[in-house]
Parts: sequence; structure tokens; C-alpha cells
Amino acid sequence: MISDQVLPRPATQPCVSQCRFSSFLDQEKALPKFDQKYRQMTAGAFEGTIKSLDFGAVTLTRERLNQGLEQHSAVHSGTVAVGFLMGSGIMHDLSKDETLRGEAMLLPGGYEHISYVEGESDWVIASIAQDVLPDDMLQGRVLAPEVARPVGAWMRTLIEVAGSGAEAQGLMTLVPDLVMDRLSLLFGHPAQDGLRHNRREAQLFRRILNACEELPPEELTVSGLSRHLGCTRADLRGACLSVTGLRLDDMLTARRLSDVYRVLRGARVDAVNVTQTALNHGFTHFGRFSVAYRQMFGERPSDTLRA
Repeated sequence: MISDQVLPRPATQPCVSQCRFSSFLDQEKALPKFDQKYRQMTAGAFEGTIKSLDFGAVTLTRERLNQGLEQHSAVHSGTVAVGFLMGSGIMHDLSKDETLRGEAMLLPGGYEHISYVEGESDWVIASIAQDVLPDDMLQGRVLAPEVARPVGAWMRTLIEVAGSGAEAQGLMTLVPDLVMDRLSLLFGHPAQDGLRHNRREAQLFRRILNACEELPPEELTVSGLSRHLGCTRADLRGACLSVTGLRLDDMLTARRLSDVYRVLRGARVDAVNVTQTALNHGFTHFGRFSVAYRQMFGERPSDTLRA
């Protein structure tokens, strides 16, 4: 993680912070007002950024990621988040059986939210203390792209201008109220229909993810899941492909690689054996494991351990 300067906040100005990340483990811990756990699902060196404007009761954040991720997220209790998916990214919301391409969504605090983000993503997020939240914001849930994108783009501009020296201080003072006004008006639109992908496949994929958390690594195979869930391999593979665009076999491998990365990244060099860690996560051929690991993360396991 490379931390840029955190700018001091005048009495009526936001605290502006910006960080760049080369590890999904660092980025998962850095999103304001969220508790998160990421797993990298696509191959390549990870790159991400988070920039935030903290006004106290209102925090505006832009989060960018260059890889597909499995995300387990929970907004802090007492906070409600409104997220705008910008750019070309696609999010499969497994908690609500929806596929989002540019929509805005409202996430209440205190609940786990599970999603799969396909490809590069660019999020703009407003996190608001629930005790200052307008009541009419709770009436909507998901808003279509043509309604949401202009507001997301407006918020993204505010975030990028802040701290650049080009912003007007008077405007920054007004930002919390302007954000609340725009969001309360935005969520006056009715919730959108037509966002659901195959509900049966989405529910089955949620069961697959739950089983992945329950089963030991050596049982995280398609056959192991088939036995555990009482479903055919074909049904399991079809559900995974429908929701994520990945073969189930590849998704399971990516999850296990991400879990190995998590162990190595947080360990002392003298406390962890790479070969044993790979074996503990179901990789029985070290040569193939090393090749897959480097393809996934752009570095060798030993490089991660020494980071």
C-alpha cells in the first residue's frame, strides 16, 4: 500500500485521503465505514485506489480495482451506504439475486453483503450516518443506470476535485447538504425491476459460497461440493458460470490461491513454509501451484512472504 498525504481539515472542510494498493488484502481493510473480505478471482497483478472525503456524518469515496473479486462486505452499524457502479464493471449481487451494470444501490448497515465483481470496477460510494438520513431515501433500493449514472458522475467529480487546489472552499462546505439533496431526490424514483438473473442459479451459487466457507480446503472440489450440497456437478457448474462467467473449477482454484496469499502476506518469513501452506489448501503439485500463483498475482509465493 502506498499512502499519499492526508490533508488537514479546516473547520468546514473535509479530510481528504488517497491510497494506492498493490494487494487486495490491504485494499479490503481501507474502505471507510465498511468491514470487508476480498478474494481475487482473475489473474494478474492487483492494482487499486481509494480516495475519500470525510465530512463526519457523510463520507464520499471512490474505489477502483483492476481485477475480478469475490467480496464479502458489511456497512458499519448506524451507517447506510449508497453505491454507484461506474464504468464497464458488472456486479453480481448474491444477497439480492441481481446483476448490476451501472445501477445505484442502497446498503443498510449491520448486514453482510456478498457479491462477485466481474472485471475492472469503479465505485462511487456515499456513506451516511443513519440518524441524519432522509426518510425518503429508504423507499428505494436499486436504480437504473440512466437515473443513477449522472448522480454518480457528479459525486465522482467532487471526489476527484477535492484536495487538488482547484476546488472552491465554499462548494466543499455545501457538499454534505448537496449530496443529501441529490440522493433523497434520486431515491424518490421507484425501485427498478428486471435486474434479476436466474433466481434458482443465483440461490445455488450462494449455497456454493456458503459451502466454501464451511468445508476444509482439501474438500473444495466440484465433487466435494456435489456431495455436500446434494446437487449434480452439472448444476453447480451451470450456476457458477451463470453468475460469475467462470468455470466452477477455476473459481475454486482462485479462492484457494487467494487464501494462500492471505496466509503468506500476513506471516513472518521464519514462521510459514510455502510448500506446507500450499498443501494445506489442497495444492498437491508444487510446480503447478507456483505457476498458477504467479499467473494470478504477478509474483512468486516467496515474494509475497517477504513483502
